This record gives sequence, structure tokens and C-alpha cells, in this order.
Amino acid sequence: MEQQVIDARKRLERQGIAQTGAIAISYELPNALQMDNELAFRGSNRYPRSFGTVIRLALALGIAPVFIPVGEPWRNGIIERFNHTWDRRFFDPRWLPTLSIWARPPGTSVAFITAIIAIAPWDIKLRIKSPRGCYPPMFYEDRFNLEERIPLKEGSVYFVRFIRSDCKLHLPIESFRVDQILKYSFVVAEISVENHCLFVRQNNQIIQTFEYLMPVDW
Repeated sequence: MEQQVIDARKRLERQGIAQTGAIAISYELPNALQMDNELAFRGSNRYPRSFGTVIRLALALGIAPVFIPVGEPWRNGIIERFNHTWDRRFFDPRWLPTLSIWARPPGTSVAFITAIIAIAPWDIKLRIKSPRGCYPPMFYEDRFNLEERIPLKEGSVYFVRFIRSDCKLHLPIESFRVDQILKYSFVVAEISVENHCLFVRQNNQIIQTFEYLMPVDW
């Protein structure tokens, strides 16, 4: 039973990434991907430093994964509000009798968002458009085989955390004791893949550094 659950989660993970990649073929890639601490995003509790397909694909595309603090779902409030609108305007009024309908090209959903909800896709966040003329656009090229493990080579993964009275930085399945000056404050934990280091930052300054060995060759 446990193996069936794991296999199902992996299938859903691959399908979600494939759909996201298909959408991104026509739209620019973001600089960062903000997520909650759901296991499907992180990868594995047994091997927390190996990371899962979502993080590996993001790093390979030059996208920085950013995990919000545990127990603070309101930090994703903008997208959650959009999900509510999506449910109310798209899913609730429709009956989808078969799973094959979900396999339609993602352009159908994007067209619905643009025409019915009347907001530009990928500019939902704070409804502020990025200065597209400042940087050359980056697009998904579908160059990765999601059936194979994407190697960890370079990039950084970020965790936003609040340091409590125990002065511990809590990451998935492991924790690190930090300096007293960080007590009762937010920090950004940056895991640098190529440097095998964990940088604890506050106000864009590195306060502490820890060794963080990772399996970058598989």
C-alpha cells in the first residue's frame, strides 16, 4: 500500500511538471518559484538533501525555489485567492465526466483565464507586470527527460524561517543551531548546491555558514 501511494505521488509529480513545462513553452520562465513545504515539492523525507523532481527541474532551468515559513500559508495568499476564483469561475460551473478532459492542451486553460477572468497569466502576483524590456525572455525548451533523474549541478534553494527561543533553524527533517542575535527574527536559509554550503542570511547579509553535503552527481 505504501509503495502504491509513493508511485501515485511520483506520477502526479511528473504530470504536473510536464503540464507546467508545456505552458511555459509560450510564456516566460519566472526568476523564482515560491512554494509551501508540501512533501511533493521537496521530494523525500528519507533523503531530504537529494531533493525531488520539482526542485531539480527548477534549478536546471535557472529558477530559484523558495519555501515559505512553516505554518504561514497566507504568504501564498495571492495565488490562493486566484485558485478560489479559478474554482468558482471555471470548475464549479462545469461537469468534467472523464480524466481525458484534463489532458487537453494547457492553452485552453490559459485562454479561459485571459478571456473570462480578464487578467494576464503569470502577471497575477500583486497584479504588477515585470519590466519585460529589461531582461531577455527565457522560455522552457522541454529538453529534460522527466523519466530520468535530473542531476543536481548548481543553483540555490531558499527557505524562509522564523528563529524562536531555541535558536534553531528548522529545515525539513533537520535543524541547525544559529547565533543568539537571530533569535525572534526571520532569516533566509540558502542551500548552495555547488558549494555544499548552507548560508543563513538576514537583510541580505550572511550571518552564519554551515557545511551541507549534497549528492550532486545523480
